[in-house]
Amino acid sequence: MPLAPIIRIEQEIVRKITLGDEQAFKGLFHLYYNRLCRYAFLIVRSKEQSEEAVADVFLNIWLKREQLNPGRNIRSFLYTCVHNQAINYQQRDKPVYADDNIDVYELEMESPEPSSDDMIDMELFRERLQKAFNELPERCKMIARMHFTDQLEYKEIAEILKISHKTARAQIAIATNKIKETFEKYGWNK
Repeated sequence: MPLAPIIRIEQEIVRKITLGDEQAFKGLFHLYYNRLCRYAFLIVRSKEQSEEAVADVFLNIWLKREQLNPGRNIRSFLYTCVHNQAINYQQRDKPVYADDNIDVYELEMESPEPSSDDMIDMELFRERLQKAFNELPERCKMIARMHFTDQLEYKEIAEILKISHKTARAQIAIATNKIKETFEKYGWNK
């Protein structure tokens, strides 16, 4: 779907939320909750804290709904809010990382089951992709996940992380090349 219609749909959802439409708010919540939890998880490394950070952001959005600007990019706004909230949680709780290679996909919502062959292929690909992602430097890994998993554009990533557009693009290019190299190194691209 082209980006322009999505932006108009999101603007309409935000407009409805500013008017107190609970269904529109629930729709926005369901649309972004899992993605935002995965993103927060990359920062706080705790499923509970990531869920709590996202829940806090949505609670604040509902409480301050009249102040929302329907013309603003809600996706960037949500990611920025979650980023800031997760950083606050991280600084507050100073987590101890038991395992830096935690699989972010475990935070995904379950979907209808594909065929067993497809499931095996998907699981094998996920394992390989996770291994390739784990070999990336932390900052590069976060930016790549924001782009590939959360489907954020370079500009949105740059705004959220307060980096330049060129840096976001360069980090994604580095991640793509390193992932390709990892797949080639292990012969997974055959």
